[in-house]
Amino acid sequence: METKIMASNGIEAVIHNIERFKGLNSRSMFGGTGYFIDDAMFLLVDHGKAYLRGGPSLTKELLALGCKQLKFKKRIGCAKVQYYDIMNVYFVDPIRTQTLITQSIENAKTDKEKCHHCSERLRDLPNLQLSIERMLARIDIQEVGHLKTIGSTESFRRLQSIYGLDLNINLLWKLEGAIQGVHFSLLGNSVKNDLLGQVSAKDLGQVSRCNG
Repeated sequence: METKIMASNGIEAVIHNIERFKGLNSRSMFGGTGYFIDDAMFLLVDHGKAYLRGGPSLTKELLALGCKQLKFKKRIGCAKVQYYDIMNVYFVDPIRTQTLITQSIENAKTDKEKCHHCSERLRDLPNLQLSIERMLARIDIQEVGHLKTIGSTESFRRLQSIYGLDLNINLLWKLEGAIQGVHFSLLGNSVKNDLLGQVSAKDLGQVSRCNG
């Protein structure tokens, strides 16, 4: 019970700590809550723990402090993402944790800015390889910005018009993951069900909603 209270108080303290940053917002991510500055995600709160986004030098520092990397369980095995549990560090040294959080925010904003200005290819996005890039070209989507503007569900519907209604539903998850900048296995069931809700049952054929 004491551990749960400490975890709860720790989460509240971490969230209170980041509320001082301008441009802070949050939304549901990976089954938890993601925190963003200027649309750059730097923190994930899930199951009573706070996971901080790493970076070129920050990752090494977090690992040296004993911060465990987040592992997202899939149906088969698990996927690792560049977020690290900072709860123990926060309890031991909250002042240092503030510095880590600030560094993570700067890394996230820098990465976001780079992606905004670079001429990124579709195949360079998470989940999208050359074959999917070529599929998207057939529906006149050849730029990252265009894919994000059209959105995953509309892109999927357009692909169905060419490849048929039995097009693998995993492609919808991959497109959404690419837009969000994450591996599609990290999309929660609530996100997937929302996507399915945006694509008509007629288009999806016999595909059922996610219940797992």
